[in-house]
Amino acid sequence: MEQLTGLDATFLYLETPSLHMHVSMAAIFDPSTVPGGYSFDKLRDLVSARLELAPIFRRRLVEVPFRLGHPYWVDDPTFDIEYHIRPAGLPAPGGVEELARFVGDVCSRQLDRSKPLWEMYIVEGLRGGQIAVVTKIHHCTIDGVSGAELLSQLFDLEPEPRPAPPTTTCPRSTSASRRSSGSWRSRSGPA
Repeated sequence: MEQLTGLDATFLYLETPSLHMHVSMAAIFDPSTVPGGYSFDKLRDLVSARLELAPIFRRRLVEVPFRLGHPYWVDDPTFDIEYHIRPAGLPAPGGVEELARFVGDVCSRQLDRSKPLWEMYIVEGLRGGQIAVVTKIHHCTIDGVSGAELLSQLFDLEPEPRPAPPTTTCPRSTSASRRSSGSWRSRSGPA
C-alpha cells in the first residue's frame, strides 16, 4: 500500500467527465520480423509476463473515507489482464485517418477508477500488415519520463524479446468471451 503524493492526487481531483487526466500514446509497428510470427495472444502474454517489472500496472486506487487524506495504491486482487490489453481493428483502408479516429475514441473515455488506471489496445488492420499499440494511462500513475521508462520494461526494440523475469503469478481470465472470435472491433466502453 502506498499513498499518492499531493501532486499525483491533484491529477485525480482535477478530472471531470469532460476533462480527462490520462496520457496516451500510439505507436505503429511492423510485426513481420517477430520470430514465430505475430499474434495478439503472444503480445498480450509477453506484456503480462513483464508486469512484475512495473507493479503500478497491477495496482488500483482506494479512496480515504470523507477524503481525509489522499488515495492509496493497493494491489488489485481481481486484476484481469484481458480487461487491460484489448484487441481492436481498423476499418479499411487502415490508414492514419482511421487510426486517428480510433485513438480519439479511446481517449474520449475516462478510465474506470475501480481498476488499475490503464488500458492498452493492440490494433490490427493497418496498411501493409502493420499493427498499432495504443496506450492510455492516468496521469496520477505516470509522468512523461516515468511513462517512457515503464513502457520500456514491457516492450523490446529487437525482434527477439528478452526473457521475461521469473514471475510469482499474474492472474489472467481464462474466459475467451471478452473477445469475439470473428470481430477485431474495439468495444466502445469498459469490459
